[in-house]
Amino acid sequence: MGCGYSGKVLFVDLSTKAIDIHRIREDVYRHYLGGSGLGVKLLTELGDPTIHPLDQRNFLIFAPGLLTGTLVPGATRTSVVAKSPLTMIFGEASVGGTWGAEYRFTGLDALVVTGASKEPIYLWIRDDAVEIRPAGHLWGKDTFETNAALLAETDPEAKVACIGPAGEALSCIAAIMFEGELARAAGRTGLGAVMGSKRLKAIAVKGSQGLRIAEPKQLLDWGAPVHKELATNFGIFATYGTSASLEVHEERGALGIKNFSSGDFKAQAPRISGKAIHQHYAHKQSSCSGCPVHCWVVLAPRISRSPAPATFGRGPEYETLGSFGAMLLNDDLDSVVRANELANRLGLDTISLGNTIAFAIEAFERGLIDRAQTGGLALRWGDPKTLLTLVEKIGRREGIGGLLADGSRAAAKKLGKGAKALTVEVKGLELPMHDPRAFWSSALNYACGSRGACHLDAIAFAVESGVPIPEFGYNSKLSPYSTEGKATLVKRMHDLMALYNATGMCKFYLRAVGGPVWLAQVMNMATGWGLSQEELMTIGDRIFTLKRLFNVKAGVTKADDTLPERIATVDRNERHRAVPREAFEQMRDEYYGLRGWDPQGRPTAEKLKSLRLMEEEAIFVG
Repeated sequence: MGCGYSGKVLFVDLSTKAIDIHRIREDVYRHYLGGSGLGVKLLTELGDPTIHPLDQRNFLIFAPGLLTGTLVPGATRTSVVAKSPLTMIFGEASVGGTWGAEYRFTGLDALVVTGASKEPIYLWIRDDAVEIRPAGHLWGKDTFETNAALLAETDPEAKVACIGPAGEALSCIAAIMFEGELARAAGRTGLGAVMGSKRLKAIAVKGSQGLRIAEPKQLLDWGAPVHKELATNFGIFATYGTSASLEVHEERGALGIKNFSSGDFKAQAPRISGKAIHQHYAHKQSSCSGCPVHCWVVLAPRISRSPAPATFGRGPEYETLGSFGAMLLNDDLDSVVRANELANRLGLDTISLGNTIAFAIEAFERGLIDRAQTGGLALRWGDPKTLLTLVEKIGRREGIGGLLADGSRAAAKKLGKGAKALTVEVKGLELPMHDPRAFWSSALNYACGSRGACHLDAIAFAVESGVPIPEFGYNSKLSPYSTEGKATLVKRMHDLMALYNATGMCKFYLRAVGGPVWLAQVMNMATGWGLSQEELMTIGDRIFTLKRLFNVKAGVTKADDTLPERIATVDRNERHRAVPREAFEQMRDEYYGLRGWDPQGRPTAEKLKSLRLMEEEAIFVG
């Protein structure tokens, strides 16, 4: 087998308790790399896009990026892939930290789980030794407790992925949480519910093998100075992480406020900013494995400004600060920190969670939800009690949480009476804290992205705001309220971000290393393939197109590639107005043409042929 991968994928059938290691053909890696590239290839070939996501036949795939575990800075991430119970289409969630590198050190490239156990179980993977162990004693425990228990049962240096009570309750906004109190989340698209449906509580891994690299000395010599440069390039983000951008995004009009209905949080934003977290809670800076940019904060134990103390663990980042703060008109930092920890313990996606709580408050305000449904609680904007109560109830599917545990679209469908107009989602996935009325490229990205409203599918707004990618000809800011060039921008960024996911690169690195030139350089040192940047971008195109093909088979049409009513019809303020439908449709039609999709958004036979997606391709050796 070549360099940069072992060619071995672990398959576990929880129904039959069968454990097998299959060898993957080398050309599969050349065409799809690792991460969600390998994940979507396996899911498409093995799975059925038409089944219900909680059917035991749904495949749940854990795939570290092809560069994860190497010396490449920022190559830390793992993709989790399955059909999503939240969106009913291709589901993908990415997570950083150390779990992915540890898994690769077992000598395996990916884990494929199918079937469902009758009783709760967990997996214990040590190199080639794989055990299915009972987990009845862990069922009901939160993710911090589960992590601690498994480190005691397996190895104190093991890395653990697990679900909390939300995943056990099959909440469609349940996350898969990694590494206990460090609370790294594969958060989006509800894959924690898929894990829960299989009665799979956790996966603990410990590896002792190295990774075979084509040019190890060259990579080592190159990497040492780059580590120092990168920390400098990130500037203030190396101190505050993504939370540094809260006030910036508020000023730009991109911060989601009051269920995306309001346009002003300027006075309150500093109270829940990254600087405020550091002032009141910070204990130390930390990072994912091998990353020189210590971009996130570990909270000091039992530090708080209120009588009911927040505890410890990883501090909230930008998306959580926005969804638990501005989205709810909540500027009480202590409640945001406490709600973040509670969501992490329960195993919930904080983006969908904050959106769903905002939906519930507005529905209560409009009389669509009453006190009988809330157990007597008045749901109010800016109220810490509302936030903390609903996080707990949603995570355990109790009381009003039973209505809200599957996200805002499902809740609106149950409520009827015009509740759908209060949802802000695309294909069922709630919007992140990047309002597309501030950057029109985000509107196109959300509508045509592979998993719904996900800023990370393209991060085109970063280019609009001035992050340079010289390889693509972007060296300065773009007009955010223009359709010109946006289809080209989003298409390029969709392909590039597909490569980031497939290699395991942190997308935060876009601001430091940019486009495919740097990526091709490090890929070639790791694999020895000698890929050009054009060849690499073709791989990104192939991966993104295969995800679209899965979605088309799952039922996605042009009618699904649209914007939420609120974004398309309601002005945020005088500066940031609704995205005009005519402008949006112009961008979408141009995007379809650039991608080689027909007018209904389906990849054409010519497009599939050009990417070798019409050819019969064996996955396994032998």
